[in-house]
Amino acid sequence: MGNFISGASGRTQILSGALIVARDSLSPLDRQFLESLGFSRVIHYARTKEGIPHADLAEASVIWGSLYPSDIRSLAQAPRLRLIQLTNAGAERALQCPIWKEEASKDLWLANASGVHAVVIPQYFIATTLILFHKLQTQMLISQVEKRWTNGNEVAGGTLFIDELRGKTVGILGYGAIGRAAARLSAAFGANVIAANTSGRKKPYEGWTIPGTGDTFFSIPSAWYSTASPSSFAEFLHYTDVLLVALPSTPATRYILNEETLAHLQPTAIVVNIGRGDLVSTSALLAALDSGKLAGAALDVTDPEPLPTGHALFGRKNVIVTILHYIMSFSGRTNKYMQYARDILALNVERLRAGLKPVNSVDPQKGY
Repeated sequence: MGNFISGASGRTQILSGALIVARDSLSPLDRQFLESLGFSRVIHYARTKEGIPHADLAEASVIWGSLYPSDIRSLAQAPRLRLIQLTNAGAERALQCPIWKEEASKDLWLANASGVHAVVIPQYFIATTLILFHKLQTQMLISQVEKRWTNGNEVAGGTLFIDELRGKTVGILGYGAIGRAAARLSAAFGANVIAANTSGRKKPYEGWTIPGTGDTFFSIPSAWYSTASPSSFAEFLHYTDVLLVALPSTPATRYILNEETLAHLQPTAIVVNIGRGDLVSTSALLAALDSGKLAGAALDVTDPEPLPTGHALFGRKNVIVTILHYIMSFSGRTNKYMQYARDILALNVERLRAGLKPVNSVDPQKGY
């Protein structure tokens, strides 16, 4: 990824061209906001199989929205393009675009919308954890589906005791915007928080942040572990009572939770996956649940996705599966989503015009 400050041959006009909005719809509020950003014009691209029209690409300085592999076939079509600002947090699909194999891509920034979910998805994490702790999933299935009364033996396995989040250890796998906000909420409930990332060390978070969320000074986790070290990762899982999976999908993270790694969790542990479906092996997860080696799971994403009708994950009293809509998990669809996405775009346009690196920049080589 190149640096805007160093200049880019053949790209002499700095964000003076058009802004292409690659979204299915463009509201009047969005258009009014975008037209205030100082571009020559705002072009709404309603996606087609042919991709973004060549005449529009030739004029574009910024693309805002979602990028499909067929949208841009060569950077020669877009000599002014400086920034592709995604409105979604994941960049997997955008990185399938062939332009990233070109030498000229080093002068093009790709940024995601990481941080937009830092309120609503941590709420989901806490909510589903408490639902599983309080056996509400079991009670709802019996009362709403079977429409009958029951007793403690059926609901809570012979006891009337409910788990408390206070005193539990919440292990956060992936300490980004969502992980940090979830850590903050977990600590407020009295949980001990530990974290795992590639290095096993604290590192500055430079992404966009909703004011008042997260862990600015990385002070919440009591211990850090490395996913690159099998022994460190195993120790992290062993100490975890509630595992939040909040990683991106990359070659290094796919099926990071498999039969071998899931075995390090305690039989009383629960797994909450809000990252990507292919972070967790579904067959290994089902085997752990069926054998009593795992107490429960909440899945905002699944593998495969969507799950086929009648899949073994459906209908379980210790598994929560949220529905999916379009390309975004349902739990992430905050009613403030586009407000946050507009804020990130405006900030990055301002930063690039000032010669600064955009926030939430994605490294095409790493995939995040």
